[in-house]
Amino acid sequence: MKKILPFLILALLLTIIPPGGSSANTSVIQLGSDVLFTQFHQVIEDKKVGLLTNQTGINGSGVSTIDMIRRDYSVTLTALFTPEYGLNGKTPPDDPNTTYLHPVYGVPVHSLTGPEPQLTKEMLQSMDILLVDLQNIGTRHDSYLSLIHSCITAAKEHDKPIIILDRPNPLGGMIVDGPVLDPAFLSEVGVDTLPLTHGMTIGELALFFNRTIGADVTVIPMAGYKRSMTYQETGLVWFPPSPQLPDLNAVLGYLATGIGEGTNLQHDDSYNWMGAEGIDAYQFADLMNASLLPGVVFFPEERESAGGVRIQIIDPRLFNPAKTGIYALAHAEKLSDVVIQTGSSEHTLFDLRMGTSKVGEMLKQEASPKEIEATYVPQLAQFLSLRVPYLIYNEEHYYPTMPISLKQHVSPAPTPIQTPEADGNMTETAPKPDAMPAVPNPAKPGSEGSVQPDQTNGSKPSQPQVQQPAASTPVPGTPTPESPPAKAAAPAPNQNPAPPVAEKVAYLTFDDGPSPVTLHILETLKSFDAKATFFVVGRSIPGNEEILKQIVAEGHSLGGHSYSHDYRYLYESVDAFFADMEKGNKLIEDATGVKPALFRYPGGSTNTISLKYQDPKHYNNNHTVMAAIKEESNKRGLTFIDWNVTNGDARSNRYTATEALAQIKQQVKNQKEIVVLMHDTATKSATSQSLPQVMQFLKEKGYHFEAISPDRQTISTVK
Repeated sequence: MKKILPFLILALLLTIIPPGGSSANTSVIQLGSDVLFTQFHQVIEDKKVGLLTNQTGINGSGVSTIDMIRRDYSVTLTALFTPEYGLNGKTPPDDPNTTYLHPVYGVPVHSLTGPEPQLTKEMLQSMDILLVDLQNIGTRHDSYLSLIHSCITAAKEHDKPIIILDRPNPLGGMIVDGPVLDPAFLSEVGVDTLPLTHGMTIGELALFFNRTIGADVTVIPMAGYKRSMTYQETGLVWFPPSPQLPDLNAVLGYLATGIGEGTNLQHDDSYNWMGAEGIDAYQFADLMNASLLPGVVFFPEERESAGGVRIQIIDPRLFNPAKTGIYALAHAEKLSDVVIQTGSSEHTLFDLRMGTSKVGEMLKQEASPKEIEATYVPQLAQFLSLRVPYLIYNEEHYYPTMPISLKQHVSPAPTPIQTPEADGNMTETAPKPDAMPAVPNPAKPGSEGSVQPDQTNGSKPSQPQVQQPAASTPVPGTPTPESPPAKAAAPAPNQNPAPPVAEKVAYLTFDDGPSPVTLHILETLKSFDAKATFFVVGRSIPGNEEILKQIVAEGHSLGGHSYSHDYRYLYESVDAFFADMEKGNKLIEDATGVKPALFRYPGGSTNTISLKYQDPKHYNNNHTVMAAIKEESNKRGLTFIDWNVTNGDARSNRYTATEALAQIKQQVKNQKEIVVLMHDTATKSATSQSLPQVMQFLKEKGYHFEAISPDRQTISTVK
């Protein structure tokens, strides 16, 4: 028995350790694959699932998403899809075996390789949803981006929902740089109008791509992640996405040293060296080091007949791969002609990878790095604005309480437009899009009267910096900083006087924005020449200031709806409520120059949820926190706004536009004055869809539409 005992113990240990390795989790964040199974399992429960993944599809505990699904008896894995290099990351790219039956899993495995990977109807017919778990490398050239773009397109074509499990961008979320792709140069190495480094996660990119596709896309966000985190700071183990990128140093160096693909410049040693024949290694290193590029130093090193530099990244947080690559190209051109290889296609490979022909043209003119940078600074600024609606993370650790599920309204595909430069000439740039407004933080309670216990965060992402050329004189094309908006005077009394008794007025109000549907709401209001009132949540404002400015510019009213919308904090005490409210109002004022005088209590002024969270040391059923807050509001001269009609969207996220309209029709009789409560969040798209019918119905009932003004005290009591 003593001889057998050690083997029994070993067998017991082996049953405890999961197939993917030890369950010890050293990461400080949860990946989308972790969050899927710990928080949002309902999105795959009882579903037939197809999974696009490879060796990078590993959760924070080292267990593959394949194994997590196979252990889950409520989910059926029906097919696997793989990118380049197959399921294990080692399959040769030219392997003819593109589809096979997995010997262990017993499901078909489809290889989606090639310049235009295609998901066919036959591949998708066996599944309810397509799940994607891949680690991208943070550059526009990443082949996974073209694959995901193709999958979203196929999901739209074949009416299949697609779920993206989010992962960090290994280049970080703060560096956005390099030429922005001109739509004329769209290809498999550039499927959208992105710069070389975009600073977006794979989930954010999926939302961004979907603006022109319109598929049913859901992102399962990470938990505990914030935008400025480096990959090293997440504590995650790096799993190489391809044999050429064995470690994080190779990923960081890929764009900096591999930027010359399509020219005579070479790279070597897992993207840690670059050079070319005819280059003096010492002069090259001197020029690169003299450029004072952030986070990196260069050492001269020759490889056979080629002179070049080895890069040593000393600070991954500061290192800018795109900027480094552009400087390397310009300096290499001065030391030895950079030969751009031509081919039979319309554009050279180098131009396709640059996303423009301008860089190649300027290299031939021996332009300086700063001159090359100046050609794309305006487009970078436009991209930063374009991407804002699709960002999920900010500078606070992010903790989601719901998936980000969005069936996008499709914007036109990007096409070049003419825009004036500072000198009055016209230049071709990427268009200013009909972009959706910001993807709302899913940490926000989705409805009045509901409580989201995990909500701790939700402000919009801080705007990453564009790496501007450092020059003592102004760089051509560089936009000058905008001055902050001047503080506007408070609205004059009686700007919106009480309507005559004979008139019927409808005050349309939208809570919890800005969100992906705000611009659609504004478009509808404009089509009816109508004004409305938006009660915004402060944590959703950063990055969405332009939306608030548009609301004000178009004559609508803005009111506060707290900063956090977190009942646990808001209704603990009077001090907590007003600290939170004032924080949100300050963001509104900073964005628009107007200090809001209107506000709406989260949950309404007669809510009972506040009783649950009031501090029992100071409040009880006879002296409630809500009564104390309202008393203090009166002292401060604030106007709170309730409602007497609602479309019912606060009760559930599963409702239709028809149901929302029916709710309005049921409640609107012949009241002289109605305040209609609706919600402005990503999960309330049916509200936006129903709005034209709602407004038409109210017009036919004899109502006209007005924005709420602080001097209209009576409408605070309509509830």
